[in-house]
Amino acid sequence: MSSIQPALLDQQSPGKIRSRPCPACSLCGTPGVLLYEGVKDRLFGAPGVWNFKRCPSSSCGLIWLDPMPREEDIGNAYISYHTHEQVLSPGAGKGLAAVIEGMLRKTYKFLLLTTPLHRELEQLELMYVGSLRPGKILDVGCGNGNRLVRFQKLGWDVHGQEVDAEAAAEAQRISGVPVYLGPLEEAGFADGSFDAITMNHVIEHVHDPVRLLQECRRILKTGGALMIATPNAESHGHDRFGASWRGLEPPRHLHLFSRCTLHQTAVKAGFLKCETWTSAARPSGSVPRNHESEAFTLGRREATANLKRRIMFVAYQFRMSVAHRKLPNSGEECILKAAK
Repeated sequence: MSSIQPALLDQQSPGKIRSRPCPACSLCGTPGVLLYEGVKDRLFGAPGVWNFKRCPSSSCGLIWLDPMPREEDIGNAYISYHTHEQVLSPGAGKGLAAVIEGMLRKTYKFLLLTTPLHRELEQLELMYVGSLRPGKILDVGCGNGNRLVRFQKLGWDVHGQEVDAEAAAEAQRISGVPVYLGPLEEAGFADGSFDAITMNHVIEHVHDPVRLLQECRRILKTGGALMIATPNAESHGHDRFGASWRGLEPPRHLHLFSRCTLHQTAVKAGFLKCETWTSAARPSGSVPRNHESEAFTLGRREATANLKRRIMFVAYQFRMSVAHRKLPNSGEECILKAAK
C-alpha cells in the first residue's frame, strides 16, 4: 500500500500544514507499519490527509502520524479548535437557546447520576488530585481554563501553561491565575517548583513526549505527582470504530498511547514510580462524531434529536463501563500517575 505524503507547502501560505517523514517509533526505534492511510480531520477541518503508523514490536505498539506536521506549522491545525470557545456561566444566554441547552445538560447529568460512573467521572475531571493535599499545581495545556477554576475551588495555588494564545487568554480571563503562553520547556520554572502537574489530553499533541515529561520531572518537587490522561489506543472505541475513532483526530494527535507505551514514555523520561490504568468514565472520544461540546441547534425537531442523542450516549457509556470491568485495558482513556 502506497504512502500518502501531503504536499510540502510554502511556509508563508496561510492555513497550510507542511510535514516531515517519521518512519520509526520514537520510543524503541522500530520502523512502523501502516495502520491507517488518507485520514482527514472530520472535526475541525484542518487541511491535509494523514497516515498513522504502528510500532510492530510486541513490547511497544506506539501509534504516530507519518508524515508528521512540522512544529512551525502545527498551529494551523487549531484555528477552529474547541479550546477557543468561551466558558459561559450557568444560565448564560437568552431565550430558547438557553432553555434547550439547559434542559439537555440537566437531563444528561440526571441520567449519569443513575450510573456507577458518576464518582469515577468526578475524579477524572479533577485529574485525580482531589484526594491530595493542596499545594502548588501546574496544569500543562490548560485550554480555556475549566480545570484551573476547579483546582482553585479545591484550595490549590494554581498556575497554567498553554501554547494557544486565544485559549490562554480565555483561561486567564475566567480564572485570574498566571498562565504562561509558550512551550513548557521555555517557561523557565525553577527546579522543584510544583507539588503536582496535570496534563489532560495534551501528551498526544506533542512532537517530543519524552522531552515534555523530562521537563515535568525537573520542575516537580521530590514526592510530587504527575497526572496524565490521554486517549487509549487499545480502547473499546478504537477497536469498534477503527479509522473513524474520535481519538485519532489528525493532524493534532501526533502520538497515541496505550498503558504500555505511556508507562514506557514516563520511564524513559526518568520517572521510576509509575502507575497506569484506563477509564471508561468519558467515552465521548470513542463516538465518531463532532466533539461533545458542539453547539446545540435550536429547532424543536433538532432539540428532540439532541435529547435522544444524549440518552443514547449515556446508555452507550454504561455499556462501555460494563465492558471495561471485563477488559480493564479497554477504557477510552489511559491514565498515568508518576511520582518523582
